[in-house]
Amino acid sequence: MVAVACVTVVGIGPGSRDYLLPAALEAVKEADVLVGGRNALALFASPEKEQRLLDRNLEGALDYIAAAAKKKRVAVLLSGDPCFFSLLPRLRERLGPENLRVIPGISSVQLACARIGLPWHDLRFVSVHGRGLEQLESVGDAGKVAVLTEERYPPAAVCRFFMERGAGFAAVWVFTDLGLPGELITRTDLSGGARLKGRGNSVVILLRDEDVFPGFQAEGGAVSEEPGCSPAGGERIADYMASPDDRTGGTAASGSGSPAAPGREWADVVTPGLPEDLFLRGEAPISQEEVRALVLCKAGLRRGMVVYEIGAGTGSWTVEVARLIAPGFVWAVERDPVAAGLVRSNLKRFGLSNAAVVEGEAPAACAGFPKADCVLVGGSGGKLQMIIAAAESWLRPGGCLVLSAVTPDTFSTAWQQLQGEGWERQEAVLLNLARVVPRGSARIWQGENPVFLLRAFSTGGKEE
Repeated sequence: MVAVACVTVVGIGPGSRDYLLPAALEAVKEADVLVGGRNALALFASPEKEQRLLDRNLEGALDYIAAAAKKKRVAVLLSGDPCFFSLLPRLRERLGPENLRVIPGISSVQLACARIGLPWHDLRFVSVHGRGLEQLESVGDAGKVAVLTEERYPPAAVCRFFMERGAGFAAVWVFTDLGLPGELITRTDLSGGARLKGRGNSVVILLRDEDVFPGFQAEGGAVSEEPGCSPAGGERIADYMASPDDRTGGTAASGSGSPAAPGREWADVVTPGLPEDLFLRGEAPISQEEVRALVLCKAGLRRGMVVYEIGAGTGSWTVEVARLIAPGFVWAVERDPVAAGLVRSNLKRFGLSNAAVVEGEAPAACAGFPKADCVLVGGSGGKLQMIIAAAESWLRPGGCLVLSAVTPDTFSTAWQQLQGEGWERQEAVLLNLARVVPRGSARIWQGENPVFLLRAFSTGGKEE
């Protein structure tokens, strides 16, 4: 270790002079050399001071600091607080703690919590910046979590990670450019967070209890429902508020962030048609339980089958099939990454491991799957004819294809194609449902959208 004069490590907070400590300003004023990132150096632009940019050549920067400190007063400018996920450990290792003077700063997490009036002493802190999403495994069952993100692992990736593992976070806050003119704050849930674009360098706060701060009002005015508006206080706040149906699996009155975990009363049920409110919900479609029950009855499910599911959506079919065919296996194909995350979350929610979720578009995504006993088509992504043609080669002789459609055009296209060579015992059903709903002081029948169900069996005449 090289003997050096004292190096001052200065926490510059979020990057605005409004949040700089007087001690930090004094340390910068006294320094001969400033070392920091581009934004940090821009705060203290002065022709009188030597400046060195902290970039990807970290070892070169450390060499420079060690050499400069032998003759000059050096201040290293670090964003946030130097003692919170920063370069400080590397400086201690290189220069020795006895050669460092540290001036604290306001961390981005502190400022984020201040924005929403959230106590932060019991937060679980994680940084994926330069570390990877595997750091999130350490969260465990913590009720309040703060995650520092980066361009490679933005807030959407963090939310997808927790969705896929069935984490029960009811509320998600995303804070970007805190304390700066373009400050952006978003309140959402895991599903909404998984759809956010960009926002790489942000703070994400996840809460299992969304009523941690009931009635909260953002500084300067109420949280806006429209992205990009500016409340009276000058903050730019986007409030992505999922509808009650999105957050509660269709039970707006429950007020919870996710439906109750499936109880033991369903563990031994051997018929399809589980209630919709047992499944985690997002914007992905979920079939009505009566339609799902009839589809799976038409599939003639048996223990040990291999089933392809095309267009898995929320994963309600996937869960039901996996339960009923175990130890058989389900290959669930879904082209939307957010929906695929929901499928994985629902499988984990029901404790099922005999299914694989494949992100991609059928039929290409099915390459390499083993021969199927049954193919279920809930969504085709505009490739229905290609999927039906490919299903002839996917199915074992005597295997069945079951397809649901909500438009006459889709039904007509599928029905005509299934009359061709390679298919037999074609069957079509039009399902009309009606439910009793309140209408004033009375109750009436309210019809649901009709659903077409088609089934056909492979003759086994076509090989890959």
